[in-house]
Amino acid sequence: MLVHFAFQAFRATADGARPEPGLETQPWFVAALLLVIWLPFALFVGHELTGLLSPARVREALPQARALLFAERLALLVVVVFALAHTGQVSWPLLTGTASAADVRPGLVLSLSSTSRGVPLHAAAYVCGVAAASFYATRQVLAASRALSRPAARAIVTLGVLAYALGSFAVIRCSGGQIFP
Repeated sequence: MLVHFAFQAFRATADGARPEPGLETQPWFVAALLLVIWLPFALFVGHELTGLLSPARVREALPQARALLFAERLALLVVVVFALAHTGQVSWPLLTGTASAADVRPGLVLSLSSTSRGVPLHAAAYVCGVAAASFYATRQVLAASRALSRPAARAIVTLGVLAYALGSFAVIRCSGGQIFP
């Protein structure tokens, strides 16, 4: 996720308003990503969602831990909706041949820069998806490695914040142009 956000932030800076098709818009690369990353992620989500139905973890937790568990579950659901929407908008048309590699990124930039009554709803939804993905990934890494020292845990949180900053930068840059003068 961090690599994807960093790559898209670089592309948003380098390509500007006229994005060129890159490796991420090649059908063979998209198909490989779906198999290597998204299929295991879908299995993980299926496993996690079965745990959502188990209220035992929630009842045993302290109020603060319960709130954090609720935030994690909500973030997972946002990530799933975001991933499905992003895949449906970018990957599926590319794999089915309804969009060419040269049309995918400009189409995404066009949809991110569109507004509804002056409010960039699509870009806002993407920023929320980026935030949820960064938060959930950070929490999962911290949960998987409970015996971390405080500096190591802070480094993981810093990487999560960096992932959010890079992903948000890419979305904002593609949706509105310049962020910093």
